[in-house]
Amino acid sequence: MNSHRRYAAFAAVILVLLVSLTLFVSGCSGPAAATPTPTKTPQPQKPVVVATALPTVEPVIPTQAPEPTAMPEATVTPESTATPEPTATATAAAAGPVTTLAGPAPTRAPGVSIFTGLQPADPAVLNRRPFAIKITNDADAQTKHSGLNKADIVVESRVEYSETRFTAIYQSQDAARIGPIRSARLIDVELPVVFDAVLAFSGGVEPVRQKLYNSDFGDHILEQARNGASFYRDMTVGGLSWNTLFANTATLWSTATQRGWNTAPDPSAAWGFSEAAPAGGSSANRIDLSYPRFKVGWSYDGATGRWLRWTGGQAHMDQSDGKQVSAANVVVLRAAHVVTLIVEDGTERRITNGVCINCSIEIQLWGEGPLQILRDGKVYTGKWVRADRHAPFRFVDARGQDIPLKPGNTWWQVTPLDLKVTVTP
Repeated sequence: MNSHRRYAAFAAVILVLLVSLTLFVSGCSGPAAATPTPTKTPQPQKPVVVATALPTVEPVIPTQAPEPTAMPEATVTPESTATPEPTATATAAAAGPVTTLAGPAPTRAPGVSIFTGLQPADPAVLNRRPFAIKITNDADAQTKHSGLNKADIVVESRVEYSETRFTAIYQSQDAARIGPIRSARLIDVELPVVFDAVLAFSGGVEPVRQKLYNSDFGDHILEQARNGASFYRDMTVGGLSWNTLFANTATLWSTATQRGWNTAPDPSAAWGFSEAAPAGGSSANRIDLSYPRFKVGWSYDGATGRWLRWTGGQAHMDQSDGKQVSAANVVVLRAAHVVTLIVEDGTERRITNGVCINCSIEIQLWGEGPLQILRDGKVYTGKWVRADRHAPFRFVDARGQDIPLKPGNTWWQVTPLDLKVTVTP
C-alpha cells in the first residue's frame, strides 16, 4: 500500500516538472503563430483591352479565276498562261521581266499632237487637258453614237462578260455632242493616267467609284452624278432612257478651266508616228474580233488609207457627221482579264456556265502583252509595254524598237489573251 502511494507521488512530481518545462520553453520562443484561415485560389483577371483605331487599308478587290473564253486564239499565242496576282491598284510590271526597250521613248515635236501625230490648225488646243469620256455600246446606243470620229483615241474594252464600252480621248478636236455617256469601269483606273486626262462619266457602282476617287487622279474627275451642269440630257433620242446623256467639249473644258485642271498634259503615252508605212508587216485588208455580244470588224479602204468599222455585221455610223466610224490605226492590245466579285448590274452575282455575267472585269494593262497594229493595209506584230504606272506606254517590235503609227486617230481594241482575232490578207 505504501509502495503505491510512493509511486503516485513520484508520477505527480514528474508531471509537474514536464508542465513547468513546457511553459518555460513557450515563454522563451514567443507566442505561437496563428494558423491562417484557408482562402480560395484567386481567379485570373481578364486583361484590359484598350481600343485603338485600325489603320486605313485600301481594300483589294477579291477575284475569281481568270475569265474563260469559249474560242481559242487563232493568230497570237500568249507567251505564258500565268496571270499576275490581281489587285485593284496594281501598277507594277506583270510577272517576269519586261521586254528590253531599244532606245528612249519617241520625242514629241512642238505643235504636233502627242496622240495623233498631226498638226492642228490652232496649236493652242494642244495645251488643254485631255478628257477621257465613257461611252456606252449596248444595242440601243449603237444608233445614237455621236462624236466618235472627233476623238483622238477610242479604247474599246469588255465590261462584265458580254458587253463592251468605250473610253474616248478628246484633245485636238472639239465635239458638240459626245455620247451616250454611261458609267465607268475598272479599266478607267488605268486609262486616265496613260493619257493624263480628266475622266468624265455618268456614275458607277460604289466599289469602282471608290477606286477612282482614291486614285492618283481622284481630284480630276467629272462625274455627272456630282456635276450635272457639265452634261446635258436629250430626251428626244428615244429608246432606253439611260442612253440620253451627252456632253459638249466646250462645256467640259470650261469646267476644267474653272477648276484649274485645264493644263497641258504630261501623259505616259509615248508613240512614234510616220507618214510612210514601216518596213515589214504582213498584208491585211480586214480584221475580225469575236467579242461575245457584238462582233467587231475593220476593213481597209485603200482609196482613203483608213480603216472602216463594223459592229454586229453593220456599218458603225457616227450620228454627228453621218459618216462611218473610221481610224488611221487599229491597235489590238491583249491583256489578262480577271473577273472580280464586284457586281455591276443588280445586287447578286449571276452565274452562267461557270462565269459571272454581271461581275466587273479587271483588265491588267500593266507589264506587257501581245500587240497587233494595223495601218496602211498591213499588220505589224509586237508588244505593248508599260513597266510601271507612270512609265511610257509604248508599242514595240520583237527587238524593242518602237512601231510607228500613221498620223491620225487610233482605235484600241483591248481583248482577253485568248479571244479569237482573225486577220484577212
